[in-house]
Amino acid sequence: MRIDQNNKNVQLIIAALASMVQDEGKTPREAFKVLEDIKQDTYFALAEMGDESGE
Repeated sequence: MRIDQNNKNVQLIIAALASMVQDEGKTPREAFKVLEDIKQDTYFALAEMGDESGE
C-alpha cells in the first residue's frame, strides 16, 4: 500500500514525527519507537472500531 501524502491524517502523523525530532530533540529512532509504542497501545481499540477483532 502506498502512502497518500495528500491525506490529512497521514500528514498529521508525519508532522508529529517531525516535531518529535525537530522540537523535542528525539532521534529518528526514538521517534519511531514512540510510534511503535502508540501502535501497540492502540491496536485493539482500533481493531474493535474497524471490526477486525475477530468477533
